[in-house]
Amino acid sequence: MEIASILGLPKGTAHNIIRTLERNRFLQQDEETRKYSLGSKIFTLGTIMSGTLEINQKGAGPAQKLANKTDLVSRIAIWDQDAALISIEQHPHTSQLLSPRIGPRVAAYCSAIGRAILAYLPQSEIDAYFNKTSLTPFTEKTMTSRDQIIEELKNTRSRGYAINNEELTLGRASIASPIFKGAGRVAGAISLTWLRDRKINVETDILIHDLRTTAGEISEYLGYYPTIPEEVRTFNRLNR
Repeated sequence: MEIASILGLPKGTAHNIIRTLERNRFLQQDEETRKYSLGSKIFTLGTIMSGTLEINQKGAGPAQKLANKTDLVSRIAIWDQDAALISIEQHPHTSQLLSPRIGPRVAAYCSAIGRAILAYLPQSEIDAYFNKTSLTPFTEKTMTSRDQIIEELKNTRSRGYAINNEELTLGRASIASPIFKGAGRVAGAISLTWLRDRKINVETDILIHDLRTTAGEISEYLGYYPTIPEEVRTFNRLNR
């Protein structure tokens, strides 16, 4: 009845939909509380999605190499309506090439990986994002001023990478660079994350160079060649 009320559906209709979802393992019901939760099929679909995303297929190897080289966690994310959805998480010196899960979704306005995507969206989409997003703080360092965040997005485009300094989680910092696809549209972003107590300030320039180089490599795999004439890019795209 609660589900029917929330969805604005007749009880019988909601019951039939729920039974279908439960039968196909999209929902499961607790025998004691009778409450519903997500079923195991959702995890299966997430695993399938992770493996079939082109950005994952082309980016898993470079992201793992980046993690190994920097000894930091490397993540790739795609844009999911109003947030950055982590599609790969690679840890240093592991044999696992492709992350078997999708998620989590992270707020774009206060994460490096989210800003690296948001900054390169069309202006109309950026405006729509801010019009519907509540800029709530996650830590005392979170930027919550729209003007301040927009200025940071401009800085991101100027630098070519985004910065997060404990705005999403205290004690954690990250940098991220955009990944582009064939037509020059932003396809996602790749990031490096570390704990703030790790002494890497002297290595920052090297990390940024390695990060941007990896983002460029993945972008090329996706058909983005910014320094190559359009007719060559078209030829490469048609003959892949």
